[in-house]
Amino acid sequence: MFIIGIIAVAAGLWYVLAPEQPRDIFSEQPAEAPPPPREAPAEEAEAPGEIKPSFDVVRVTRGGTGVIAGRAAPGAEVEILADGEVIGKVRADDRGEWVLIFEKPLKTGPSELSLTARGEGAEPLESEQVVVVVVPERTDERFFDSGEGVMAVMIPRDGRGPSTILQRPTASVDFGGGLMVETLDYDGTGAATFAGRAAARSEVRLFLDDALLGTTRADERGRWTFAAADGLSEGDHVLRLEQMMAEDKVQLRIEVPFTSGMPLDVTRAEGSIIVQPGNNLWQIARRLYGVGYHYTLIFGLNKDQIRNPDLIYPEQKFTLPKQAPGSDRGTEDAPATQGQDAPTP
Repeated sequence: MFIIGIIAVAAGLWYVLAPEQPRDIFSEQPAEAPPPPREAPAEEAEAPGEIKPSFDVVRVTRGGTGVIAGRAAPGAEVEILADGEVIGKVRADDRGEWVLIFEKPLKTGPSELSLTARGEGAEPLESEQVVVVVVPERTDERFFDSGEGVMAVMIPRDGRGPSTILQRPTASVDFGGGLMVETLDYDGTGAATFAGRAAARSEVRLFLDDALLGTTRADERGRWTFAAADGLSEGDHVLRLEQMMAEDKVQLRIEVPFTSGMPLDVTRAEGSIIVQPGNNLWQIARRLYGVGYHYTLIFGLNKDQIRNPDLIYPEQKFTLPKQAPGSDRGTEDAPATQGQDAPTP
């Protein structure tokens, strides 16, 4: 395709730049009529049936049942499969959206979910991603309706590209404010791709062993990915994330120790926040957790630095609790405005 593109461009340049051929102005031959406009062949337009099915939401309970939602071609019949067996069929609506509530429980342990869509008169299309769901052992029926301990990870079917966490165990580390690293993927050459969450549209800087790897930006849903240019050396490393403010100052910082070639253990993460001018503990807690009264958690972990909770100072670095209160509210909530008035704790 690249060579064809070069030939096409070269031909176009020759047509524009080549000297005009002399014309016989005395010829009595009538001018040729311009050819009728050529209609674009039908195969050039993407048919609705060529839209591959995809996952948007996977929520599975401890009992193995749950909800799966996604997209496909409008009107297409979508089959949802678990380890190759169909667990449900739905039809996409006029907007291409579909939802399945399945009551046949997934087995304990890992299961691989995949999709197949069939449009009218079209060949079946498979999803480019699969979702690996891990359901813990069902030892107590009281937890059947909760998602505690269940994890769902979406990965490319061909294994190339970053993975995405669709459902996290409730015990996952969450420091509030949205900043976290969720996955670390390696390709065949050992190159690493990091992925995680941050405040929507915020700038995230990544450091490896205190050396800057690069900068990325979270999308509107708060998701970010970063592919390291070079492979990671063997051994132990420390990944540092910094969520930046508009004034090019660090707002949140997370450090995660890991070993190259091994899965990322996010429970080893340590989070901190850098105090900015005008901050107080109430504002920090409200911005991170949505409720100002949670300032007591930050105060309790940093008593060695905070003698009086009414007095904190710029550039102080406070450790954050590993399990943020209200962390299940997601990253969609808008943080409190930094300049908003708050009662003094």
